[in-house]
Amino acid sequence: MPEIILPSTMVGLLVAFEPCFTAPSHRTFSLLVAGWIHCLGRRTITGVAVASGGVEQRHISVFHRFFTRARWSLDALGQVVFRLALRWIPADQPLIILVDDTLARKTGKGISLATMHHDPLLSTARKPFCSFGHVWVVLALWVPLPMGGSRGFALPLLFRLYVGAKRGGTKDAPGRPRRGTRQQAAERAHAAHPRPTKLALARELLALVAGWADGRTIYAVVDSAYAARPLLDDRPANVEILSRLRPDAALWARPGRRRPGQRGRPRKRGHRLPTPKAMAAVRRRWDPLPLTLYGRSVTPLVFGCTARWYGALRDQPVRIVIVRDPSGRRRDEAFFCTDLTVDHTFILEGYARRWSIEVAFYNQKQFLGFEDPQNQTPEAVARTAPMAGLVYDLVLLWYAARVQQGLARHWLRRPWYRSKTTPSFLDMLTAVRQDSWRLLMSDPPSPTPVAHNPPPLRYTASQATA
Repeated sequence: MPEIILPSTMVGLLVAFEPCFTAPSHRTFSLLVAGWIHCLGRRTITGVAVASGGVEQRHISVFHRFFTRARWSLDALGQVVFRLALRWIPADQPLIILVDDTLARKTGKGISLATMHHDPLLSTARKPFCSFGHVWVVLALWVPLPMGGSRGFALPLLFRLYVGAKRGGTKDAPGRPRRGTRQQAAERAHAAHPRPTKLALARELLALVAGWADGRTIYAVVDSAYAARPLLDDRPANVEILSRLRPDAALWARPGRRRPGQRGRPRKRGHRLPTPKAMAAVRRRWDPLPLTLYGRSVTPLVFGCTARWYGALRDQPVRIVIVRDPSGRRRDEAFFCTDLTVDHTFILEGYARRWSIEVAFYNQKQFLGFEDPQNQTPEAVARTAPMAGLVYDLVLLWYAARVQQGLARHWLRRPWYRSKTTPSFLDMLTAVRQDSWRLLMSDPPSPTPVAHNPPPLRYTASQATA
């Protein structure tokens, strides 16, 4: 039996991570990746270790110490994935970076650094709902891998844990009035942990990737919640922001030229402009623009302008495009980009690529157990859940290489797959598992069976007539 139950091509990808670990830690890391792929139940550290087949080779505490005490950096792993993914992006094209956050729900008062957060899936417009868990600010790289057609994939690179102020659960149940040692340790860890905002965490991640890009232009596609002054002002020189614009955003014209002999500091903004919503209401001439958004060919009505959004970005104007649905079923939307040289097509198609990070969150939670680990120490919490994102990247990169070589296996044909043209992530994960199982299984010899009792004559006659 091989030490690591993975195909040789996948093991070749893991070799790129050797500089990030010591030799024993890299062997443990390879076993954990194999266990994360083959585990069919909850992906706790113990469950992953058992699925990897390494429990008989190493003590179970080795796998737990890998997340709590081993010396390795999660950012260094993200940098290796970044370099592997750059092979699939042409050198003359800019890099599309996606930033968003996701909620990993947890249960148990002993879970370290878990707090109460707004739950967007359970909340409604009338009644907000909060859940106990971890919120991760994630930075992903959009990569046009060959098995996705034109939609591309989001490869998570960097993770930061956002810790809220309210932990909850301060009042115990009547049947359990005392607090245990684990809950007390979790509360002490929450009190001692720093609490930067989501925007500050996103800014930190963008600064890291901007240093890795070696001067290449980066377009950071973010939601409107991240399009604010902490992320827009004083950003790296090679980073441009692309996001949705609020319909009631306060826009201003460019300042006029200074008159001869005029005193005082130069003006930073001109006269007040109408809001995007007001512009769309009085607009009479719209330009149709054929696009491919979310895999569909559409022709929305658009018009654009250049203005200063002084409340979020004071030093430079932004390029704005306002979109209207010709059928009238959707409300008017506005988008902006800090790069004034891009056209309307780039802004709209670039923002549509943000949906791929939502697909990545879904696949990690449904098929890789992003929410399953129940760690009770801060060090393990910061490392365990992002491992699901790393395994997600490795599966995509492995399958893309197989597609390029013409060796990728096709998914099983089903009657309900009438229009399926690209594999799902579950198909790719199944392909990795099948290639791994071939290392352990072989076709048994099949000797010619010997008939001990000859069949009756009427059975032979019926078979001949058939």
